[in-house]
Amino acid sequence: MTDSFIFLGREIPLYGIMSIAGIIVSAVCALFLARKRKNEFFDLLCSSVYVMIGAFIGAKLLFIAVSFEDIIALGIPMENVINGGFVFYGGLIGGAMGLLIYIKQFHMDYGLLEIYSAALPLGHAFGRVGCFFAGCCYGIPYSGFPSHIYTETVGMTPLNVPLLAVQLIEAACLLVIFSCLLIVFLWGKKRYLTPILYIISYTTVRFVLEFFRGDKERGVYWGLSTAQWVSIVLFLSTCIFLLVRSVRNAEKVKEEDKKLVSDISSNGV
Repeated sequence: MTDSFIFLGREIPLYGIMSIAGIIVSAVCALFLARKRKNEFFDLLCSSVYVMIGAFIGAKLLFIAVSFEDIIALGIPMENVINGGFVFYGGLIGGAMGLLIYIKQFHMDYGLLEIYSAALPLGHAFGRVGCFFAGCCYGIPYSGFPSHIYTETVGMTPLNVPLLAVQLIEAACLLVIFSCLLIVFLWGKKRYLTPILYIISYTTVRFVLEFFRGDKERGVYWGLSTAQWVSIVLFLSTCIFLLVRSVRNAEKVKEEDKKLVSDISSNGV
């Protein structure tokens, strides 16, 4: 298997092709969902600029934080650090912050957050397939199905050793998540449920699959990888948010019931 192909005399990496394809399909999906919710295309387009800037900064900063010791020890030039190396969770957090800034700045509701969270897993799945072609984010040594032997790669992937194709497993999980979120978005009765379900489902999948990753350079602390620690924080934060919201809703219902009883009593009914 090759990680690139020749087109018009130029070598084009499949990782880049799959990444671009992921962006395109996510954009088309987001446009479709925006039309369903009657969101303006202009808002989707402008917010995407905020999201991309935030995602780029977040993904790069987390990459530097995780790889800082290796960057210093190996003397990696800053130009190489800037041009390559991104961490998905950093991009996710940075992109979410960019979107929230846009929503707050232009006084919009959180419908855009639903659209992005529903479309994101689809593009992410394409990106993971790209990782498989590039040989990054590789799995543990494993000779069963599904596994793959890399004979050449641009990274630190072990060569000529059967490795678990954990990238493809994650891609499949992301497609399942996307399908479920799409159903919830189109036919669910509760608003703003899509982002919550996305965080809970993806952090769970990512936490489990990290045990089957073989690329130790991503950072392992106290027996867990950086991505697993981030997964725990995001998962617990979402659970706390749901708990706080349910308590507030219960208190609101009690207040409304008290007011109703008071109104009935004052009217002598």
